[in-house]
Amino acid sequence: MKKNKKTINAIEILHDRYIKNDPERRASLEVERVNAEVAQTIHDLRQEKGLTQQELADLVGTTQSVISRLEDADYEGHSLSMLGRIAKALNKGLDVKMPEKDPKTLTMRYAFQEVVKGLRREKGLRIDELAKKADIDRDEIVSIERDNTCKPSPLTLYKLSRFFNISQRKLAILAGVIRGGSDPILREASNFAAKSESFVILTPEEKRTLDEFIKFLSSEEEQT
Repeated sequence: MKKNKKTINAIEILHDRYIKNDPERRASLEVERVNAEVAQTIHDLRQEKGLTQQELADLVGTTQSVISRLEDADYEGHSLSMLGRIAKALNKGLDVKMPEKDPKTLTMRYAFQEVVKGLRREKGLRIDELAKKADIDRDEIVSIERDNTCKPSPLTLYKLSRFFNISQRKLAILAGVIRGGSDPILREASNFAAKSESFVILTPEEKRTLDEFIKFLSSEEEQT
């Protein structure tokens, strides 16, 4: 336990030193997260439609290499016009939102999205499979994973907590459904957010990051 506490403290120190007090680094991290989210959304939607990159490229009127770049989390050249063309090809709407939010709220919501996404992938489930097994509407799971303004219903949070065996109250706090986020929850969510990078494939390190946070969420109550 003592070693774990030291590890967490070290992560906090590094995060505070290199990110927290540096507006440019914080902005850069946010841009990277947005790029990763856009790339993952395109990848997921394409696979849900059962399309290869070439087939999507043909529908959009571009090349396979362009689609490949768009699905790369490090790519920074996304444009609204191209995203609109992809959305149209996949029979989806393009909704652009620029809400102003408290940084703490953003951190909690991001942690909530990544926890649900990470746990689903850790179990090797597609969105449709999680919806069926947990008896949750598929569209709500999609919103949970891709829309950080989404507030899931209490019933959905209950089903997620039961399915993944984690605290319903802490899950609700992360999702912003109820207030009461104490320092321990915010601290753990911040640590998790700083170490996670939109889980596309769970590497051993990302799995450890997820498991550490889930262990905290699975405890009965946070300590104050």
